Amino acid sequence: MAQEIYEPLTEYVKTFRDRFHDITRATFDSISKEANVDVEANRKTCSLLYAATKAIDTLDAQMRYWKRLRNVLWIAVAVGAYFAWSEYIEEAWGWFSVLCIGIIIAVVIDRRRICPAIKDIEGKSKRQDKVASKLKEEAWKQMEPLNRLYDWDIFARMLAKAVPQIELDPYFTEQRQADLAVTYGLGLYGYIHNDCSVVYSLSGLINGNPFVICQTKNMYMDMKTYTGEKTIHWTTYERNSDGTSRAVEHTETLRATYSAPYPCFYENTRLIYGNTAAPDLVFNRRKSGLAGREDSRAFKSHLHELRKKAEDLSHSDYTILNEEFETAFDTSDRNSNQQFALLFTPLAQESMMRLLRDKEYGYGDDFDFNKYHMINTIIPDHLQSINLDMNPDHYKGFDYDKAEKDFCDVNEEYFRAIYFAFAPLFCVPMYQQIRPRKAIYGLDMPTHCSYWELEALANFWGDNCFKHPACVTDCILKTEEQREGDDAVVTVSAYGFRSEPRVSYVQVQGGDGRTHSVPVSWDEYFPVTGTGQMRIHEDNTFSNDQALSPRERQHHIQEVLSSKNMAVYRRHIASSI
Repeated sequence: MAQEIYEPLTEYVKTFRDRFHDITRATFDSISKEANVDVEANRKTCSLLYAATKAIDTLDAQMRYWKRLRNVLWIAVAVGAYFAWSEYIEEAWGWFSVLCIGIIIAVVIDRRRICPAIKDIEGKSKRQDKVASKLKEEAWKQMEPLNRLYDWDIFARMLAKAVPQIELDPYFTEQRQADLAVTYGLGLYGYIHNDCSVVYSLSGLINGNPFVICQTKNMYMDMKTYTGEKTIHWTTYERNSDGTSRAVEHTETLRATYSAPYPCFYENTRLIYGNTAAPDLVFNRRKSGLAGREDSRAFKSHLHELRKKAEDLSHSDYTILNEEFETAFDTSDRNSNQQFALLFTPLAQESMMRLLRDKEYGYGDDFDFNKYHMINTIIPDHLQSINLDMNPDHYKGFDYDKAEKDFCDVNEEYFRAIYFAFAPLFCVPMYQQIRPRKAIYGLDMPTHCSYWELEALANFWGDNCFKHPACVTDCILKTEEQREGDDAVVTVSAYGFRSEPRVSYVQVQGGDGRTHSVPVSWDEYFPVTGTGQMRIHEDNTFSNDQALSPRERQHHIQEVLSSKNMAVYRRHIASSI
């Protein structure tokens, strides 16, 4: 059994960061050794390629110089012609001779000096481009055996080695989803609804308790403001000092706005964790950034509000356990002070405060923490900007040294982001001490893809494969599955919107004292639904005990049918550990 993590920040600095760094190096070396890439040959090719690229950059700079010189020369001729035609040179023969001499000089310089230089540089640049293209093609060929061995599960295997407390699933199964829904009540929380589609999911266990990192695309209707304008003219009359009247013309541009419903889409990433500890406790904690700012006015003001709330008899179940902790980690809306105290012991409070204050190794106070009975949800800001699809294309490259650096940098950033998403849970000792019941719901269920996973696959292919021809917005993709043995035909419905142009007239008071109708063009949106299909094949031939090489575990995606609305996704269900 893996040792519990009670001080996630300290453990990351002392243990896990360096351990994962070593694992990434060893993993890359292992894959590289299997690929049998000629590293020295690749380094030589890349050296020649970068030299050719540098030469091209130098030639481009020279080209820009000569072209700027040509522009300056002809601008000088144009300026000379302007002054020649002006009154500065009154004699006809004078301006004509000056202009002719200037043009002759410009033509001679351009033809004798500038044009040959530009032509010579263009020739050299084309030759260098050909050399660089051949070298790059050769470098890609040299790296092809290595690029071919990258697979979707590399990060999962390295994470499991670095942090044994975290076990990752090959993919999010019906079993895992049923466990979270029935045992822990995820379905009662209503995460995935018709205006929400799963873009990515990563599931597994923390000390035997289930979790899923879920990225969703969400849609909501907001109001969009459109603007329009109209120019009006009117005439007024005023008397001059001599008593006569004169007309004065006036012009004014009237502007108007009109608001109409508009579909908005955004993505949200969160960690959902099931644990039976404190099963009745409910709270909603929002990031505040107050940790470490105990002397600030904001901290003192918030502490004052919490003290008043604790003294209020209508909130008799709320008691401040520790003022510094309660202010920085505000859960004053909790429904059970007793169960909260069982979770957030003095050890948990100290660990959480260190996590909230730290921005050197972690991300500081950048997360919301919600608990709804047995479902815990962490919503970290740092996960919102990271692409977590683990696509092996992130690692592919033509330069061995750069590929090694990118492989380590990308995976170490992934590790840091995911580790500190789990860190608030690690701060709570009871979450690691309580294990789930042995006979949990759905252990004997087939490990088929859950509908979350199917939505993620549909979103992997993208809206364009399924959207309605008239759709002009993003889409929310929902799926319906029909099993055919190990295969499944998945019908994908793409919910989007078409638009119709409209014009509304808004009454605006003008400077002429009259009311004018200002036209405002806007779009009205109507829902449309597109459909398509995916064919899923699940390969269950691998057992969790098998140790598979990267070559045997290459890619999840094996083939795509030629039809726009049909895709094949082949899953190898094998150990990620």
